[in-house]
Amino acid sequence: MITARALRSLLTALLGAWMAVAAQAQGGTDEQLAAQYFQRGEYDKAALYYDKLYRSQPSEYYYEQLFRCQVSLKDYESAEKLAKDQLRRQNGDPRYIVDLGSVYRAQGDDDKAMQQFQKALKGMKYDQASVRNLANAFSKYNELDLALEAYERGQNGLKDGTNFHYEIATIYAAKGDVPAMVKQYIDLLGANESYIQAVQNGLARYIDFSVADSRSETLRTELLRHIQKDPQKTIYQELLIWMYIQQKDLTSALVQSKAMDKRFGEGGQRVMELAEVAVTNEDWSTAVKCYQYVVTLGSEGPNYLRARIGEVNTLDRQLTAQAEPAREELVTLQQKYEVTISELGRSRGTLELVRGLARLKAYYLNDAPGAITLLEEGIATPGADPKSQAEMKLDLGDIHVLNANIWEASLLYSQVDLDFKQDMLGHEARLRNAKVSFYAGDFLWAQGQLDVLKASTSKLIANDAMELSLLISDNLGADSNSVPLSMYAHAQLFSFQHRYDEALTELDSLTLTYPMHSISDEVFMERFRIAYARHQYDSAAVWLVKITEQYPNDILMDNALIELGRLYDTKLKDPEKAKQYYERLLFEQGGSIFVPEARDRFRRLRGDMDGPQTPEQKFLNGEAP
Repeated sequence: MITARALRSLLTALLGAWMAVAAQAQGGTDEQLAAQYFQRGEYDKAALYYDKLYRSQPSEYYYEQLFRCQVSLKDYESAEKLAKDQLRRQNGDPRYIVDLGSVYRAQGDDDKAMQQFQKALKGMKYDQASVRNLANAFSKYNELDLALEAYERGQNGLKDGTNFHYEIATIYAAKGDVPAMVKQYIDLLGANESYIQAVQNGLARYIDFSVADSRSETLRTELLRHIQKDPQKTIYQELLIWMYIQQKDLTSALVQSKAMDKRFGEGGQRVMELAEVAVTNEDWSTAVKCYQYVVTLGSEGPNYLRARIGEVNTLDRQLTAQAEPAREELVTLQQKYEVTISELGRSRGTLELVRGLARLKAYYLNDAPGAITLLEEGIATPGADPKSQAEMKLDLGDIHVLNANIWEASLLYSQVDLDFKQDMLGHEARLRNAKVSFYAGDFLWAQGQLDVLKASTSKLIANDAMELSLLISDNLGADSNSVPLSMYAHAQLFSFQHRYDEALTELDSLTLTYPMHSISDEVFMERFRIAYARHQYDSAAVWLVKITEQYPNDILMDNALIELGRLYDTKLKDPEKAKQYYERLLFEQGGSIFVPEARDRFRRLRGDMDGPQTPEQKFLNGEAP
């Protein structure tokens, strides 16, 4: 039995717990209301709540919010009183002396403000945290010269050799003093080379390397001075090479890379890395020079084989990127392939060259039989790994499609599918097999294969499978009239075979015979692909725009937007239009597989990732608003 005393104790405990919970809930409500009013700029209402919260719990956050409210309301008397109260509570922390000085500055009393600022500097403790805290307090009120003085005093006063080069560089950047900023960044590298990435990020933030101006010239001059002063310190040359790469001046980057390679005996590794950058930027000439330099280092070098292969591959990409490469140049490239394969020998390491030569023969020299022979011999190469053999089987299947040997191609694709069932290579083979069935008009069998591929771990394969499957289901029609879909499939086959005129004729016939058919958006997309393949980029853009205007709710909408962005970004060289299309994709097609690419490309083109961001900018950056 519970006694009266025990019952009273229990009730007292329960009441106390309830009051504590109620108080906590009320506190949470007050904080939420304060934050809401503050965000809306209703500082008078926010101040009432923050004052109440600060009195009950004088935390740094509540102080900061209340102080900002009072200053925003120009209630300088209350702000002064609050700063002094916080200063007393925090044992004279100089940060709050700066707050006090800022109140006097806001009232126009500069002399009184400077007295407080100097008092804060004199009261600064000489440890890293205290120096940074005081400098940040000055920076908060844009007192940049005083922030610099805090760092400089700290740098001179600390006994452990700590420097604040990075922080000082950031302040000089905010002041627009680029030479001083550059000096601090380079001094930072001299003291600690591990900051190379941070320095590169900082320089890229404040120097526009896409234009030739005094800022980048200042950096170049300062780096050359340090290189001459301390030639054994490689970090300065590495930063200079990085600068040239940002400027797309890969010729100068190559000069510096070769100099470093020779001086430090790097075996061509740095130059090989530059070659990859040149290929990415489609600077074919510089890429070839990179590979040729590495080849001159000798056949015993660690990068010799890669350089020989890279040179031929780059010459191939350079030539085949042209709208209509000259026959004579194609033959010269074929001879380059053959000589290189002959000198290096046919082995597991040179199968990449065999594949390249086969593609050249099949697609540009009208020698499909020669390409087939090459690939069959490549597959039979002693020591060839199964994956390389499978890749050559896929190439061989494609060439059989080129020759209209559909079933031979299907057999090869099926072999790869069977051998690599759980691998991306197997999924790719199944996708190609489904496309072959699509070309042949066996739509239902193709759709069955595509439906399986929708679960592929490769997002691109799954996306392609889903799009082709939907194309089939959307366009077969309830009347089982498969003629329009068959005509479209024939046109796609002609495109694959590079028989573009025949493809366009088939598409014209399809549009004329079935002008209102649901497949019309796919016809526009195929016309875009043909125009793009022919390097007719303005015409290609027209077809994509038609999709965005006439089929804004169709499955191809995100494809059209990303292709338009890429087109204006890389081919038509109109970054503003490219940004518009990337932004549209991000806002209108949030579930698209292309969102990460569009966001990355948009951010690169915008180049303004620092400073306060609107909710829209945060969304474009992939952050929560």
